[in-house]
Amino acid sequence: MTRKSVLVLDNFPQTLAVVRSLGAAGYHVVLGFNGKKSEAAFSRYCHESWAHPPMDELQEFGTAMRRLLDVRRDIQWIFPVTETSVKLLCQMRDILGREIKTVMVPPLLFEACLDKQKANGLAGSANLLFPKTHVVSDSRQLEEAISTIGFPVIIKAVRSVKLVFGRKAYVITSEDEFNSVFDEWPDEHEDLMVQQFIVGPVEAGDFVAQNGTLIAYCEGCTERTDLLDGTGYGVEFRIVPPSPDLLEATKAFVKANRYTGPGIIQFIRETDTGKIFFLENNPRLSAGVADSIASGQDLPLLALMVIENNHCTTIKEFSWDCEPYKVNHYAYWFSRDLSGYLRQRKDLSKEERRIWLTSMIRSIGRADSHIIWQLRDPVPAIWLLTRLAARFVRRRSRFARRPVSAASGKAGAQYRSTDE
Repeated sequence: MTRKSVLVLDNFPQTLAVVRSLGAAGYHVVLGFNGKKSEAAFSRYCHESWAHPPMDELQEFGTAMRRLLDVRRDIQWIFPVTETSVKLLCQMRDILGREIKTVMVPPLLFEACLDKQKANGLAGSANLLFPKTHVVSDSRQLEEAISTIGFPVIIKAVRSVKLVFGRKAYVITSEDEFNSVFDEWPDEHEDLMVQQFIVGPVEAGDFVAQNGTLIAYCEGCTERTDLLDGTGYGVEFRIVPPSPDLLEATKAFVKANRYTGPGIIQFIRETDTGKIFFLENNPRLSAGVADSIASGQDLPLLALMVIENNHCTTIKEFSWDCEPYKVNHYAYWFSRDLSGYLRQRKDLSKEERRIWLTSMIRSIGRADSHIIWQLRDPVPAIWLLTRLAARFVRRRSRFARRPVSAASGKAGAQYRSTDE
């Protein structure tokens, strides 16, 4: 076999963007999956699928992958899309059985980026500012850290992959808010991070670097998320021109740490001073990377090229002089937005539901591209929306069949009519 094949791991939304990017570039895409297939498996750019054991069964997964690679000598690269599979491949270097290129950040740098305290150290090595930070391991230390920093604070997991009480982070502005959320320590966490909450907008850039040189960069902002308070996952994105200080800070970060691979670097710009503070760097592609691709920065393809040419001359240093991407490009994630609405609609007031639905209509109207939907590759979006609709119907059916008492039946009927 002479074809160039790449094995893509993980079934997440950005997996579809990776499959489309590499397939359109001429690579033969093999998509790994465990259990049910994701929307990426139904893309015209996915040429075949490989059913593998669960990723948390390291030995079994490693044996299955080694067998695949022994038979499929055409597979030259493995592209892990999220932290889950990158972490797995870091543990599998002696299991793979033959040398193969992995499209990922080097293991030690990857681990440091995921640990927010170590990530602050990476930022410090590049002389970047970051918020006052404390790592705590029990409720007493948590209260002491808040007392030292002062309200408002943001509380989140030390490692990016973990949620705290089901959310990425909590912004706490008063003692009453703190007591209502953290009346007990979250058992699934050995430690938490408490940070000074900088008042201002979060600004972020998706990038690819090679041996400390920035070769691709795309700056965007999240216009809306799937939570009304803005702390959820993004559903509408806008590409903006690079801010000179963000671009220079990103270049300094990758240079100081000889960064190779993809990343999502985030800063917060203090409203009062205009200064930028480093928040985190996620060593992977963003969930909305399809927006960057549509605007002209094909980050998945460039990430693969970086690994392919790692010992060669730098591909091309990023420069804004040549206007490498479209600005004010809007991308919309309809299925995620709809899913968020359906999940929370019962907890929303009538006015909040009206605002959400109006925002959805506006987003559809002004979107230049969509995270999932593509006219030339429509099946993944159709499959995803069909699955979402079936899940909603099943939930409604279970609710309708639920027995109610005579005393509660009237209230229940009134609630349903209001909701509809």
